[in-house]
Amino acid sequence: MELVICVILAYSSYLIGNSAFNAGLPVKRWAFLGLLVGPVAYPLLNSHKQLAYRKAMGKQGISICL
Repeated sequence: MELVICVILAYSSYLIGNSAFNAGLPVKRWAFLGLLVGPVAYPLLNSHKQLAYRKAMGKQGISICL
């Protein structure tokens, strides 16, 4: 059972680190967080990706959806 949990945490760390790299976020920080909490860190990564995108776009990134 412990082996399965360790494999899930390691795989989660790899995937979250890869997603952070693709988004331009700090890889080591997100990979370590993925190793600690596993798949629970993925929604937090998505919110940080969206925040970084909005910060990079500035006022030009604002759009009105009707």
